[in-house]
Amino acid sequence: MTPFPFSKSPASVLPQSPPYFVSNFGYWEGDHSYQTAGVKFLSKFVSRSDLRPQSKILELGSGLGGSLVYWSKYYQPNLLSAINLPGEQSDFAEQLFVSTDTKVVPFIHGGWEKIKTFGNSSYHYVFSLDASYHFENLQSFYKESYRVLEPGGKFVFTNFQITESRFKKLWWLYIPFLIPKENLKLVEETIAELKEIGFKEIKRENWTKPVLLGFIEFSKTLPASLKIFGKVLNLFVKNFGLTYHYYVFEK
Repeated sequence: MTPFPFSKSPASVLPQSPPYFVSNFGYWEGDHSYQTAGVKFLSKFVSRSDLRPQSKILELGSGLGGSLVYWSKYYQPNLLSAINLPGEQSDFAEQLFVSTDTKVVPFIHGGWEKIKTFGNSSYHYVFSLDASYHFENLQSFYKESYRVLEPGGKFVFTNFQITESRFKKLWWLYIPFLIPKENLKLVEETIAELKEIGFKEIKRENWTKPVLLGFIEFSKTLPASLKIFGKVLNLFVKNFGLTYHYYVFEK
């Protein structure tokens, strides 16, 4: 079984905060429970992007759907849409939307490529939380995100980065994490790609400490499989230049 959060199945082993069922790493500054850290991640993600109420939001890789419920309750979007891979998470999410009366139109079961079915300049925000680093053809995903955003719209995402080019040679170590070797890049390479498309960098923050190291510490309290996953993640951070970043780019 692929370790959380690199899984299509609900992470039932983790304490959740209904109705905000999430599948992110959590934001651990001042927190010791996933029940609060997972939701804090959602809060930090949008507050740092200056999300405005009554916006049009598209989320790519929406997981268990709790993030969409959160956006709906606290920001009352005019349009809320999402794409997520078929599987238990998407099935769980659809049930969650019904039970919380959350309107997600459309909610598409599929890969990120389904974004191509949306029209130009359709959304104010494109979000991707702990998802886009899995995507094949990541640069095409960036271009499609740019296309569907209105002028002035924001592309907000989290991403794994490496600190030195030499770590690209170790791409095979990331196979269990479902991260394609083409996605192992330096921060400056990611920024350059987005700027070449036409994006303007608004914000970049290194979340390695509050997110990854926080989750690693918390994983020590989890069952064996996730405890091992935490140790492996710690090994990558300490020895293979793995970092975790938060980005906001504007069209």
